[in-house]
Amino acid sequence: MTMKSHQRVIAAALTAAICVSLAACGDGGRAAGSGGEQTLSWVSFQPGSHPEVKRVKENFWGAVEQKTELSFEWRGGPDTMSPSDIGLAVQRGTVDAAMIYVGAYASVVPGAGAWTLTDYTPKEERNNGAVEFFDEQHQQHGLKYIARVQPQKENFFFTWLRGKRITSKEDFRSTVIGSAAGARAAVEGWGAPLESVAVPDNYTALERGVVDGLAGQPLEGAIANGWHELADYVIDEPYYQSSVVLIMNQDSWNGLSAEQQRAVTESVSAAEMQTYESRQQDLAEARTEIKDAGVEFYSLPPDLAKWYVDTAYSAAWAEQEEIAPDVAPKLRDLLSK
Repeated sequence: MTMKSHQRVIAAALTAAICVSLAACGDGGRAAGSGGEQTLSWVSFQPGSHPEVKRVKENFWGAVEQKTELSFEWRGGPDTMSPSDIGLAVQRGTVDAAMIYVGAYASVVPGAGAWTLTDYTPKEERNNGAVEFFDEQHQQHGLKYIARVQPQKENFFFTWLRGKRITSKEDFRSTVIGSAAGARAAVEGWGAPLESVAVPDNYTALERGVVDGLAGQPLEGAIANGWHELADYVIDEPYYQSSVVLIMNQDSWNGLSAEQQRAVTESVSAAEMQTYESRQQDLAEARTEIKDAGVEFYSLPPDLAKWYVDTAYSAAWAEQEEIAPDVAPKLRDLLSK
């Protein structure tokens, strides 16, 4: 066995041990609809110090706790469970709920990755049937869709560059762009050489010149992870919405009383719109901090900007329709204006 293989075996064993430990401490086995005082466990793909984890604790789960006898116990972030394992952990009931990006559990719920491509506000999604349909897809796989965590008025993701600007389609072909699953289709659609880079590796990839830029990364994510200290330019033509959501184990949801379920839905719906309306100030502050670090935001020529954004969406929809041909067309109808 090679050293890398040995390390992978150890990592898998540690993850399994963590899952067993969490399951042993969980609240499984509740009778359906039992209601009453309950403690629900949850994990996040980000550490507890991250602003979005704090937002979920206070504005989402906190709002539910104020209205019900439910309490939500955070069991840890990526140091406790790998993001790629979180979807399965919730599905299996290892934990009751999670804050996770849809790309991390798209193998559990095919088509989940399309949720970033919406043209609607959270309230509109709940009124036009998009949330109902998305939730139905989750329920088919033992999950319950709860809410978006980071909805906002402007699009969420940006492309970050170091050492060079992109000002033409030809420039894309000679610019190596790193991305996780979220913007992979966009990078390929732009014709840029793609380097698969997980978010925790963004800083190192940019620092060491493995990539010339990063795609599919938000303003606040850059600050939290420090790569705004390395980037020189940001293409100021954002695309997609945040992919971060709250999900719950279906049995855990069924274990809530009808009154508790209603309180959860009402509370998180209100939190979504509160977040949607309030994030403009947060984004303005993040943009100022990034500019103060010496990063230049610049716009593309109008025709190139339209192609750039349109291609990001058309390439992503094509990818989703290939991955989930039975689900993606319906989601496209529900999420597109």
